[in-house]
Amino acid sequence: MNYINIIIITISICIGLTSGFFARTFRDGNWRTKTHLDITGTGTFRAINKYINANKGGSLDDFFRDDKNGEHTMMTKVFALRNAVADTQENKKDTAYIHCHADQIFLAHNFVKSCKQKLIARKDDIDEFIKQLGECLYTIQSFYSNTNWVEMYGGVAYDDFGINDLMEVAALEEDTCLDNADYNSECKDNIIVNGKLTSGYHQGRGNTKPASRQLVHQLVNVVTEVLMMTAENLWPDVASIRTQLLLTWSPHSDLHNQAYIAAVQATENFLIANGTGVIYTIGPKLFEDVFHVKRRKDMTLAMAIDYTASMTDDIDAVKTKVIELLTNTVGSPNEPADYVLSLFHDPESWNFAYKYVDGYEMINKVQTIEAESGDNTDCDELAAAGMLAAIQLMRDDSPLYVFTDADAKDADRLQEVINAAKAKNISVTSLLTSQCTRRKRSALGRPERSASSLSFFQQIAEATGGSVYETDKENIGNVLDTVIGETFPSSEIIIDSFNLSSAETADQNITVDSTITVLKISVTGSSAETDVDIYYANGTLETYTSGKSTRIYTSSGETIISIQHPPGSIMKLRRNVINDWKVNITAQSSIKIDSELLEHTDTSEMVSLKGSPIMDSNYTVALSVYGFGSNGTCHTIALTDSTGNVISSHEASQLQRDFDTLCAATFRTPYAEFRVKLYGNDDSGRPFTRKLSELYKPASVELIITASTDDVIIGKERLIGYEVKNCGTVTETYQVSISDDHSFVHGSTTVGYTLLSGDGANGTFAVKPTTPSVIFSYTIDVSMVSNGDVQQSITRKLVVTDVERPDCTVVHTDGLCGISSLNTANCSLYPWTALAEVTFSGTLLDSISSTVGMSVKLSHVNITGLSTGPITVNISGDCCTPSLHVNVIDVDGFISQCGLSFGDGQSVQSVEVVSEPSGSSGNDIYTIIIIMTVCVTVVILVVISAFVLRMHQIKSKDELYSSKAVPDNIRKEKFNAEMIYKKQGLSIIEQ
Repeated sequence: MNYINIIIITISICIGLTSGFFARTFRDGNWRTKTHLDITGTGTFRAINKYINANKGGSLDDFFRDDKNGEHTMMTKVFALRNAVADTQENKKDTAYIHCHADQIFLAHNFVKSCKQKLIARKDDIDEFIKQLGECLYTIQSFYSNTNWVEMYGGVAYDDFGINDLMEVAALEEDTCLDNADYNSECKDNIIVNGKLTSGYHQGRGNTKPASRQLVHQLVNVVTEVLMMTAENLWPDVASIRTQLLLTWSPHSDLHNQAYIAAVQATENFLIANGTGVIYTIGPKLFEDVFHVKRRKDMTLAMAIDYTASMTDDIDAVKTKVIELLTNTVGSPNEPADYVLSLFHDPESWNFAYKYVDGYEMINKVQTIEAESGDNTDCDELAAAGMLAAIQLMRDDSPLYVFTDADAKDADRLQEVINAAKAKNISVTSLLTSQCTRRKRSALGRPERSASSLSFFQQIAEATGGSVYETDKENIGNVLDTVIGETFPSSEIIIDSFNLSSAETADQNITVDSTITVLKISVTGSSAETDVDIYYANGTLETYTSGKSTRIYTSSGETIISIQHPPGSIMKLRRNVINDWKVNITAQSSIKIDSELLEHTDTSEMVSLKGSPIMDSNYTVALSVYGFGSNGTCHTIALTDSTGNVISSHEASQLQRDFDTLCAATFRTPYAEFRVKLYGNDDSGRPFTRKLSELYKPASVELIITASTDDVIIGKERLIGYEVKNCGTVTETYQVSISDDHSFVHGSTTVGYTLLSGDGANGTFAVKPTTPSVIFSYTIDVSMVSNGDVQQSITRKLVVTDVERPDCTVVHTDGLCGISSLNTANCSLYPWTALAEVTFSGTLLDSISSTVGMSVKLSHVNITGLSTGPITVNISGDCCTPSLHVNVIDVDGFISQCGLSFGDGQSVQSVEVVSEPSGSSGNDIYTIIIIMTVCVTVVILVVISAFVLRMHQIKSKDELYSSKAVPDNIRKEKFNAEMIYKKQGLSIIEQ
């Protein structure tokens, strides 16, 4: 403890400053501060609740009271938005106005103004819409933490920010805050401007601190970080000390809660404020789609299936997927009210239609469907008759799914089908397979599917609000997941999954918690349904006679067991025939999980991982657990391999938040594929397990896309850059492959790189869109040439526009700011000049300015009324301003910046005596240098002493652990770690 005290004292002397909301909770060691995740969640839920109250009646809880799965879908939308906001902090870390830094508040204001048009351009892609919305909300929220608004007005939102005219912003030449030379006091109340907005000094994003103080700040920041990293590595609890001290030294940390309150209100306002909210731009329907403000109705699940001979392979694929979907939902809150099955053929006398209330009866009927040859050899079938028979038996407001490989022989009944469907508000979606096409039609002497017949299905879909999918038996399952899953979501969660070899004969335990309403056990590799038995904790055999359970054997060689409302206990899976099995255990449950894998950045932030994790690197898994209850706990997060064996286990950190529970752990990536599995206790204290569906495949190569995400102009090339780095231990040759979904990529689409261990390479390719107003995606894959294994794959999307927003480019510079010019005595003697070109079309320019105000001169033509460029901007200054950005803004708030740097990143140093505020000493800098020297010396001594103490502790604990038996009461779970340490409030394992 004495060593910790020394570190605390040292850090209290050597502390640096921070500002702004943290992106995620993990930066705050004691979990106290409010983050962008908290602000976004609270503000968005308040907005949704207010919308429901005004348009649906009642509260959010009332709306989803009988549709918990619908509520979870809504939660996942908010979860995605929270992550989009949080990731902006790192993704846009070098753009000052995004953070309201460097007094670029006017630019931030215009950026928010441009958001609504950017959102409209993304209305057809919900994922891209949410990403853009997150970027906009980040800047809105940052306004309250990175400006002096809360000093002036407290915890109220600024209604005009990003909407109307902005209040006055302090001039860049104006002193806005007092420098505080007393390093034993707080930094609050040091803002000296009033009635004007300022962000004070935030070095590193678009501006620089006064020259006289730079050395002090640089020295403080460097030494402080070294001290903090050393302390946190030795004693995890020191992470919370960092937070306490950083809060004390933040300029308005005492107003953190007021800033949080204002940011929450601003988030809500941006979404639904009367007349100005996003909802008034996009409309209520899209608002409901974005946030899934929808609840499930009592509906019929209806299918019309072509069962002619050409559908043999397709029917097997349809049966397998339909049974899987039905066994997921029967007995759950998502179960349809009833079921309709229409089988159509040619002639019409072979058509049959059935209606069932019991889902198990529907499953049994689907099991019996077999393709049959008819008397007619033509490919056309009576699809319209099959649809009409189903519609007649269906409830109103329900979906009908049609499966066929043939043209409609009775296409003349098109309007009859449309009228019948619209009368009951039934949407008709058709899944058309390719079996009765070239090969089979040729063999049967049948014609190809006609364009007019394809139009038959399309016309019905368009008239009834359905869709048409052309697919095949290999992909029909994915299509069914999409089209049926949207209306009847299974919300299936994974309890466990594992492989059993024929050498393993023991019963397998299944952990059933008290929240499970439907338990489903799928066994692949069995030869009959009787191969598998289930026993309850009291030894009772499940006999499937209660009407609440079923056991079936499918044509694909799979035994499926479904049990409604199983008792919370440890059940046993018994093998009556010993074969190699794959076991998948899923359930319907109120405990649901959203997850993200976070990578650690150089700025100590954590951002959502894009692509595959790198082998032998640190990552944090963050699990948002819903429906946990106030007494629910998570205690362990494990990594399992693809067969279910535990690779490593990590102590979980837990935080109860307003709308969910955060369970998180930091781990080092294994070399094998892995899944994440959570262990805990539910609200009633019973053990539970949840396994995430995503299979992570660690890679030896890193892929980073460095391209802009700005909209692409139709007909103009955009260069997209990327970086690949060999993170493995040996030299490898990689192939980079580039593709897109609109054929917009120009030039070579494959490039090879041979990289030594630790080496990297850069590459570029061009896209040139030719279709307006579309959102296209491009994908970069990196594979190993030696085995063809794809190591990384990242997909990005871009919006194509026909409006060329301002684009500023530096075309010429003249001058250089060498070391001799970078001081306040000589800098004015070294002039420089530059030329920039601004291109634009289809918009009007609002202003052209710089980030350094009157320190440089800008000249250009009169931009009033100009709707097309280019124009030239002449820029002149001297080495007192060695770097700056030129800002170009159009009337819609779209911003372009081009940067100038004449001093190679160096700053101007003061060589004059600078007066200090009252209470300071002219020798402060020397005092601080002495303090820093003492700090470093103390840390060296502490590290040496702590190392000796640490080795002794590890040795002692190793001896203690080796003398104790570790129980292995969970299947195959051998925990590889003996000690778990905490870092920044999260658990890690040292291997």
